[in-house]
Amino acid sequence: MTQRLLGRAATSGRADDNEETIKKRLVTFHNITTPVIEHYSKLGKVKTVSAEGGKDDVFAEVQKIFDESIGK
Repeated sequence: MTQRLLGRAATSGRADDNEETIKKRLVTFHNITTPVIEHYSKLGKVKTVSAEGGKDDVFAEVQKIFDESIGK
């Protein structure tokens, strides 16, 4: 994730897009979202999608989950 964000940082123009700041943002993100994910996982309402593939692959996986959720 850090490498992906550093790639984005190269084109964002933000002065604070550096590895140290990105790592701090990721820690904050995980601290805030982990309890939410745990709560909804217990209710069976969380679907996981790997973001390691290309954007089209990730989109296809997300679209598949949405289609399944509406019975398509």
